[in-house]
Amino acid sequence: MNNNDHVNQIYRSNNILDEKILSVIRKIKRHSFVPEAFKSFSYSDMTMPLGCGVSMLTPSCEATILQEMDFHKNDSVLLIGNGSGYLAECISHLTSSVTAYECNETLFDYGKTNLDTYSVNKEKIHLFNENIFDFLDKIHDHTKVVFTCSVRSYDFFIDYLSENSRTFTFLWRDKSPYSSGIIIDKTINSYTVSKNIVTSQTDLIVGI
Repeated sequence: MNNNDHVNQIYRSNNILDEKILSVIRKIKRHSFVPEAFKSFSYSDMTMPLGCGVSMLTPSCEATILQEMDFHKNDSVLLIGNGSGYLAECISHLTSSVTAYECNETLFDYGKTNLDTYSVNKEKIHLFNENIFDFLDKIHDHTKVVFTCSVRSYDFFIDYLSENSRTFTFLWRDKSPYSSGIIIDKTINSYTVSKNIVTSQTDLIVGI
């Protein structure tokens, strides 16, 4: 499947229509970030194991996050759950900086190796092998925040969000294999929540 094929079959069919996002998807070789055993499925809309009981988000889910977060060149982004490094690389093409936290040491090393090898924006990506639960005050330093893992509730971080910021996270469902993606827009005195942005199989964030 060539670039145009997978853009048409996976992304456009899932309402990924923002040409800015599609341009980034065409530019970055997703298969470079996929484990060797699954490279032939890099452009299939399925989750792929990264090891440690963690899976890579589907291409359509990744693209939905990129599109719905409405990234801009002056955004400073906090990514919680770096995984393979692919999403961090995509975001780096749309924003001024990406700070990524990955608490699993094995996944941290895997994502860092991928980004060290394939990223063209290394100077814009800052990686930390830490649990964001221990550094919640850092959330306030960013205009956009993305959780690739699930939380039971967003109450624990809502007060740390900066004014006029946007956050994506998955909400954990105890009786379902799928988590529901939401977007939180923080304003000066309040916030709004947009629900059911996308669904995915995700892990519950450690420490929450």
